[in-house]
Amino acid sequence: MAPKRSVAFEDSATGIAAARAAGLYVAVVPSLQVADLDHDWLGASLAQPELLNWARELGHGSVH
Repeated sequence: MAPKRSVAFEDSATGIAAARAAGLYVAVVPSLQVADLDHDWLGASLAQPELLNWARELGHGSVH
């Protein structure tokens, strides 16, 4: 799948850096309280409805 339509689910700066190097979107649910993790989506749980809504927009140019 093309990186512009792929998501890495990460909880660490190292994983986020690898995902960014691969050109992926990054969804973050931190396992620890860490400040300033780079992300495209940040949430408290992967079960949040907002995550699915955000993911539906990937590749359509409207994701921030």
